[in-house]
Amino acid sequence: MTIGFLYVSLASPTAQHNYRSKKHGVTLLGKYCSWTRYCQRCHNRRLLGSWLIFCEYKNSSDSQNILTQEEEKREKEAINRIVVTKRREVPFLELMENLWKQPYQPEKLERVIYDWWETSGYFVPSNNTSKTPFTISMPPPNITGALHMGHAVFVTLQDILVRYHRMQQFPTCWIPGTDHASIATQMLVERMLKSQQGKTKEEVGREKFLELAWQWKEEKTKYITQQLRAMGSSCEWSRERFTMDEQLSKAVEEAFIRLYESGYIYRGHYLVNWSPLLQTAVSDLEVEWVEEDGFLYYFKYCFADSPNEYIPIATTRPETILGDVAVCVHPQDVRYKDRIGQQVIVPYIGRRIPVIADEAVDRHFGTGALKITPAHDHLDYEIGKRHGLALINIMNRDATMNEHCGCFQGLDRMECRSKLWSWMESEGLVLKKEPYCIRVPRSQRSGEVVEPLISLQWFVKTASLALPAMKAIQSGEIRIIPSRFEKIYLHWMQNIHDWCISRQLWWGHSLPVWYLEDMETDCKQEQDSFVVARSEQEALDKVKAKYPNLMGKIRLRRETDVLDTWFSSGLWPFALLGWPNTDTLDYQKFYPNSVMETGYDILFFWVARMIMLGYELTGKPPFHTVYLHGLVRDAKGQKMSKTLGNVLDPLQVMADYGTDALRLALVTNCHAGQDIPFSLEKVVVHRNFANKLWNIGRFIIQNIRQRYNQNDWARLYQQIVQNPLQALDHLGVAEKFIVDRLYKLTVQVSRHIEEFDLAAAGNRIVDFIWDDFADWYIEIAKTRWQEDELYGDGIQVAAVLIFVWDYCLRLLHPFMPFITEAQWQWLIYHCGSLPRSTDALVITEWPQMEHSLFHSFSKEMEQQIFSFECFRDIVRTIRKIRGDYGVAPSQKVKAIIYLKQEAEELAWALKQEWNALKVLAKTENSLDIELNDSVFAASQSNYNTNAMEEYRDGFIYVLISPVILIAVGLRGSIDPHKELERLTKQDQKLQKEVEILSSRLDNPQFLQNAPAKVVDENKQLLEQYQQQRQTIRAHWNIFKMLAMEKEAQ
Repeated sequence: MTIGFLYVSLASPTAQHNYRSKKHGVTLLGKYCSWTRYCQRCHNRRLLGSWLIFCEYKNSSDSQNILTQEEEKREKEAINRIVVTKRREVPFLELMENLWKQPYQPEKLERVIYDWWETSGYFVPSNNTSKTPFTISMPPPNITGALHMGHAVFVTLQDILVRYHRMQQFPTCWIPGTDHASIATQMLVERMLKSQQGKTKEEVGREKFLELAWQWKEEKTKYITQQLRAMGSSCEWSRERFTMDEQLSKAVEEAFIRLYESGYIYRGHYLVNWSPLLQTAVSDLEVEWVEEDGFLYYFKYCFADSPNEYIPIATTRPETILGDVAVCVHPQDVRYKDRIGQQVIVPYIGRRIPVIADEAVDRHFGTGALKITPAHDHLDYEIGKRHGLALINIMNRDATMNEHCGCFQGLDRMECRSKLWSWMESEGLVLKKEPYCIRVPRSQRSGEVVEPLISLQWFVKTASLALPAMKAIQSGEIRIIPSRFEKIYLHWMQNIHDWCISRQLWWGHSLPVWYLEDMETDCKQEQDSFVVARSEQEALDKVKAKYPNLMGKIRLRRETDVLDTWFSSGLWPFALLGWPNTDTLDYQKFYPNSVMETGYDILFFWVARMIMLGYELTGKPPFHTVYLHGLVRDAKGQKMSKTLGNVLDPLQVMADYGTDALRLALVTNCHAGQDIPFSLEKVVVHRNFANKLWNIGRFIIQNIRQRYNQNDWARLYQQIVQNPLQALDHLGVAEKFIVDRLYKLTVQVSRHIEEFDLAAAGNRIVDFIWDDFADWYIEIAKTRWQEDELYGDGIQVAAVLIFVWDYCLRLLHPFMPFITEAQWQWLIYHCGSLPRSTDALVITEWPQMEHSLFHSFSKEMEQQIFSFECFRDIVRTIRKIRGDYGVAPSQKVKAIIYLKQEAEELAWALKQEWNALKVLAKTENSLDIELNDSVFAASQSNYNTNAMEEYRDGFIYVLISPVILIAVGLRGSIDPHKELERLTKQDQKLQKEVEILSSRLDNPQFLQNAPAKVVDENKQLLEQYQQQRQTIRAHWNIFKMLAMEKEAQ
């Protein structure tokens, strides 16, 4: 026996037996029962041409036709996939053949499926001109290392939107890219340089350092894109961009020049957030305010003319006293009102400074008097501008004290704080020092305390740019989801400050600015000392035009600062499409973008700036919808951090559980604008769901493949697709129910995705597949095939199963792309091409609602669908009774279904599903359905619609609706004495818990000191235990009666 591949030629389908193997002298023992049946299946699918069939065959006795081992080896090496000439090659079908009977193994399928998608060009936008393109610009991950769970969230959400719109036949373009991340990348490259070579960037020089940075970029970009692929990102990789690509760098340069020429960009000395460690300015948004334990220092500010008198001052930063230029009080503060206008002496320095009044002073902080250091505090800076105060910078750029600090010069700011305070104590100027919780500004990137510092920087005037950006939200031209963030956005824009865009770094976009050097000019203003130009030659021409009488050689020096990373990122939606060249096909077709999906934490960092720059530079909104997701936190709601040890690596999670399981766990817990509680337990749940999908697919395909040819069920399948109303008339009650539910599911999922409620869409699909389809219809299908042997109508099951499974895979594909593609290809391979299908699920049409089913159903149809709901309620009730009263799983029970006379149609429907009801509820064959109003009238007062139970004559009676009464026989099905013993133990255990909780809640001290949430939890638990005891006592009474009846027999 040999296993290998055989070339097979299939002729016209009209020639029913013209199947020729190109290898003669072999007896085919095909994988699917017989060679003839296999080829017949091929003919039914009209798949002609050359096939490669993986099969078993016996060698002929003719030695000339026996394959040698070497020939077989070459044959297998040359053929590594099953090829069907009429469809695109699907490389993983052979792999599926080997994996099919095993548990689901995502690690063996995901990579090969993704590579097939990408190489087949399925991610490339279609040329469909009838629909508006759907475009997303991926938020570019920083080239700083591995992706984290936050990246997995945005990849999942964006990929769902992209795959959905691709299946809706929109030309979809999801453009990937990476960000150079100036500060973070330079910090990491410096760290690498120090660890590997023991050198600083200054020691190797700027040129060599930038070479190392580009090498870092190449390495990290490759790693990041591999991770994005592993997460299933269906990006258009041929359009991949990097924020420092040549084209994007030109766009950044052009944007700077246009904004400068329009008067938005200027240069000046202003107070900025300075990072002493990174030696650069950072924006307000890159400063994290952290509450830390510190001190509040109280000291005397003595009056110049009355040294024995003083104003008490409180400060958290004594070292800044050396730069004080005023003491400020509130104009209405009666304590200091008569001191306004007097002068005080700065400790140690001896400088005379005025006492001024300003309403910005908080009278309730400290002593109500504020020392003013405009060069080192943002509030002081604003007060200083209003009062025309001097700016005295007392620190160097490394946060050491400078020449204005006397003997403290050269000391670190923290060391200066300690020594200056000691000196003031020795001089009798100290009042007290008390612990105080301080809000400390720390660099988001490097973690050190940021120092407000006067520095010469480049800025963007944002007030005018913000106006159209606010109008876009107010008019609805751009919407933010969730809408509550629109108010937050508008508030920030209304109070926006000018944007510092220069950074004192080496890695980044150089400013297109040239300075005049070593020349005598008539420059009277600072802006006359530089020119802004696209090249050095253009800069030279501008200088000559500006100073026509300038003699001698002109020497220019380019600005060494680089631009804030967020400046280049702000151009992302249009720069990556070719801007400033607005005639490119990509720009014309894909701009504005459709959606910007990102985290709410960078609404101001990035989204607001994209909107401002988009309107100013293109005259259009960069996108029409902003969808904001939350931050990923652990199951307790804590931020993931290495310190807490709760960080989860998405790559490791995918390796352990599969990408699909991770994606579904993320999206089904992700609600717009809300943080995402995440744990591995949720991934495990969805890995189990993936296993369920695998088993469902195996069940459907194995059974249909063994029982039917495609011609057997294809006509009914086609009818369900094209005219479901007509098809449903001929289907059973369960089939009507599942098709109705499927159509409703399609409408609901489509609506949820359109409304960006992706969690609801994902959960709805999972619920349908797990509950309606797997737990109900598939279980009924098994009973149908048992009946088929008697009645021959099981073909309906085949058509409905394939129809529902096809739709489920299409609906689920955006959420779980890998397993759905594998299952769908396996379905197509075995069952033939389906309506509106293509070579791959990724580009196959999204399920459509072509008929207004919900408005066209007849009353009879609606009644039958309702009848199946009643069927499920009956089965659930019988199952619950079995569980509550300890009936063994293998034990069948006697059951009687009583219906009122008005429920005659329900009785008919239940009789149609008699066999399924009997199997699912595990009842005896003598299941009875009776129309009997008298049963209801006899004991109506004993029942209500809350399913109250009553025991009579060995039966448990349960009223599950006004027209349905269930009677389940327990006599002979259980051991009442054993159950009494079990319930007694349960009740005793619950009684102890009730006593503990009651005692706790009766304790006034507990009620007074415990948090309200804890008290409520204890009350709820007590109520729950009490209800459980009531149920146990009711069951105990029933078991007692059964025991007495048994003893009496």
